Amino acid sequence: MANNSEFYRGKRKKTAPALIATIIILAVIAFAVMLFYGLQKYIVITNSGLHLEIPFLQDDIAKPVQSDDGEVVQQSFEPVNAQLEIGQADYSNIKAVAGENLDAVKLVYVPASSVTASGVESYLSKSPDATGVLLDVKTVTGMLVWDSQADIAKGYGTAGTVDLKSIVSSLKEQDKYVAVRMCCFVDNTLVSRYTQLALKTTAGQAYSDSNGTWLDPTNATVKSYILSLCSELSKMGVDEIVLLGMRLPEASGLEFAFSSSAAVKPTPVTAVSGFGISVTRAMRSSSTKMSVQLTSSAALQNGSDEVTGQSADILLKVFDRVYCSAESASAADTVTKGADYVKLGEAKMRIVPMCSGQAPTTDCWVLME
Repeated sequence: MANNSEFYRGKRKKTAPALIATIIILAVIAFAVMLFYGLQKYIVITNSGLHLEIPFLQDDIAKPVQSDDGEVVQQSFEPVNAQLEIGQADYSNIKAVAGENLDAVKLVYVPASSVTASGVESYLSKSPDATGVLLDVKTVTGMLVWDSQADIAKGYGTAGTVDLKSIVSSLKEQDKYVAVRMCCFVDNTLVSRYTQLALKTTAGQAYSDSNGTWLDPTNATVKSYILSLCSELSKMGVDEIVLLGMRLPEASGLEFAFSSSAAVKPTPVTAVSGFGISVTRAMRSSSTKMSVQLTSSAALQNGSDEVTGQSADILLKVFDRVYCSAESASAADTVTKGADYVKLGEAKMRIVPMCSGQAPTTDCWVLME
């Protein structure tokens, strides 16, 4: 039998070199990650940028330097145990950006139930001295007067039916100033349908009082909702938006569990001021003036109310006007009290008394029902 010198030889899989290469690459990556996190504490920030100061690579003996008089001296440094401390937001030194070049406003208040073409004209006819109107377009019920196209308004059924844009256009044709008022944080309808937005106590209960059920001012969705409504109103041609109820409840001693993602729990003042600053900053590019109604007498007298969170000192820096209830006879005194917190513009154009019965003698006013 002839010898068969050919034998079958199976192919060897060349997996060993690839496996070794993979292990080496993974090891290098792991080492790089460990090195990155391990060296972070040795990063030193200077005016010239970032650099590493690793102890075992530094000379134990400080290097000598030459002083101004030419003498060589030895430098010595004391070790410092630095700690990063995250404190409460401080808006007290925020720059004043609002309130300049304002004209006088003399407005007649129109409640939400009367915001119709005929209803607005009826209120104007009763106040011949009024140069414009203050329309209530969002009350504590949470329902909007107009047919809003905002996502939340459509999704949770808070939109109304009034053609507000045509009413605004008609008033503008008559050369009337159009201001609208929206209630911010008291919103019975939205809280009942979107419970995650509720202002909760530390016990986890949604807070409500005689005013209604409250929204959380630190909630990002609440802020986005109010801002979307402001933007919509601005596009209609509204001259000014007044935010009512931009405060916390008058519940001294009660703590709230804010949904804010901030590292430090907000105080009432930082919660309310932070909301106001964010909204006015977002609306600054529009021609619509942004104002706020103060319901706290302490805020106007003392500059800040630590319970409700309203601070005239801060809010007058970012809002064009501050509206506040007053008696007709003492309306001028109300303007004087707020003048101390006016950084830009004139107090008589920025502090607006809201009076019932008859209009005051101040430059600006709102005649209520």
